[in-house]
Order: sequence, then C-alpha cells, then structure tokens
Amino acid sequence: MSCENKPGGNDPGATGAGLAKQDGAAGRPGGHAYLFGLGSPHGGDRLGWLAAEWLGDALCERDDLTVARLDQPVDLFLHAVTPRDRLLLVDAMRGQGPPGTLKVFAPAELPNAAARLSSHGLDLASTLALVEALGLFRAGIRIIGIEMPAEAGHDMPGHEITAPGLDEAQARRLHAAVLGWLDAG
Repeated sequence: MSCENKPGGNDPGATGAGLAKQDGAAGRPGGHAYLFGLGSPHGGDRLGWLAAEWLGDALCERDDLTVARLDQPVDLFLHAVTPRDRLLLVDAMRGQGPPGTLKVFAPAELPNAAARLSSHGLDLASTLALVEALGLFRAGIRIIGIEMPAEAGHDMPGHEITAPGLDEAQARRLHAAVLGWLDAG
C-alpha cells in the first residue's frame, strides 16, 4: 500500500496538524516519535517545512512516527504528546556554516544564536525549557538545523531539488540522521 493510501498517511496539502500520522507505536514502551519542521511559507524560513514534507514522504511507511509542520515551537503542544515520546525539531539556521550545513543539537547544546532558530512567538530555547519543566519528551529531544542560503528570500527554490535546499549528499545526511534518531529510540 502506498503512503498516500495508508490510513493516516501523508496529506501533501496539510499544514500545522500533521503531514504524516501513524499511531502504530502508541503502545510501545519507548513512546512515539514526533518530527516537527519549524518555519513559515517564506524564504529561507521554509527549510524546516520543506524538510518535514520531504522526510514525511521518505518515511511515510514508518508506524512509529508523526511528521508535522509547525508555525512556531509552542504549536507542538497542539499534539497529544506524553513524557515517553521523543521529539526531533528541524529548522533553518544562520551562521553555523555554508548553506546546506546540517547540525544536530541536544537542547543544552544549542549555540547562543540557535535560540533564534525560530523567531515565531516563544523562541525555541524557551519552548524547550517549558517542555522540560512539564516533563515531556523524557525519551529524548534533538534539533537539526539546516543552514539557509545567505541570499534566501521569498523566491528561494524549493521542491525542484533533491531535498529542501540540500544537494544529494546533504539530503542523504539528513535522511541518515533522522533514521539514526528513529532507530536509536
């Protein structure tokens, strides 16, 4: 069965509430995995959303994963998360390397500038502090930042390349990093 025909599968037009929802892992001791792309429909900030769409398509057969786009980090609270669940956030970043550079961070490892990874309401660092205070995602939190092009504007190319703003080697690295995170849990 293709992902589009799978119950709860990918809806390419979905925003916010989820691109790919599979609940097969709900009863597993390790909880459920959530991959949220942070961003907006504009310029380089689209990288998180484009990554979520691309990864949602690439991983749509996984029954232990929910993939969604979020406008702001606090939107993760719109999902029925539990302390046993795991969280992976994908967002655009600046100043961490050449365009397409991928960096994986634990919340405590975020560089000072990474608090600006999301400029959507409550910033990423503050949202993760709230998540920790509430005792959510005790099974683990990771952040993948994708360095956006310096000239990223409203006309930045998107779907016509292998993955959002990534060359083929970078896209493979992103896919491998997400698979490694999924399989480690």
